[in-house]
Amino acid sequence: MSNSHPERFSPLVLARIVGVVSLIGIVTGAFDIGYVRETLIVPGDAAATIHNIATRETLFRAGFAAHIVLLLCNVPDEIISFILFRRVNGVIAAMAMACGLVGTAIEALDMLNAYVPLKLAAEGAAMAAFNPQQLQALSYLSVQLQDTGLLISFVFYGVDEMLAGYLIFRSGFVPRLIGVLLAVSGFCYFADGFISFIAPSLQARLMPYLLYPCLPGEGSLALWLTIVGLNVARWRAWAADPRTARWAP
Repeated sequence: MSNSHPERFSPLVLARIVGVVSLIGIVTGAFDIGYVRETLIVPGDAAATIHNIATRETLFRAGFAAHIVLLLCNVPDEIISFILFRRVNGVIAAMAMACGLVGTAIEALDMLNAYVPLKLAAEGAAMAAFNPQQLQALSYLSVQLQDTGLLISFVFYGVDEMLAGYLIFRSGFVPRLIGVLLAVSGFCYFADGFISFIAPSLQARLMPYLLYPCLPGEGSLALWLTIVGLNVARWRAWAADPRTARWAP
């Protein structure tokens, strides 16, 4: 009971829950976006892309399922993070949670586009009105639209992580360096998504380098919360009196 709060939850346990679900999200997201999509999608070649998806259906479905797990992990991650950091600044914590949940909703809806190529391949007989080239073009367009939806979600995730980085830095119950790294990660996500719409040629030149700083921020936070948790004494100071907690050593 030493870590308990009047609301009857342990901040240390909640912090470790956030760390675990964040690690699961990183692994599943890397599997689908970093491996499955890179393996199956051939840029600029609709026929090869659809052939890969149709002939490696199991891999495609595994990546799709992994992405759903990532989205499911985002929900407790955002809500529990709000509970932990609302004492630091309730308005900013609420804004961060809202941006994270909106980004998750956009990405979840975007998964419909991801499923179109497999659906078209499975329902080929029902799509007899279209010739094979048209079906390939429709499937490849859905893949491109998924990329667009993902970039829109990056804008919201970016704001979420920049605000969360600020809360971590100001709180002091998680190392401030992690807050800085997470804010940098958020800026990179935001820049990648925003630049892709206003200057796509610039975004193409910056990729994939623009997203390299994201892993240190997200990974260090997830590992720290999983292994260490947070400084309960500092968290209690914020919960007891936010006016004096910011000056605590």
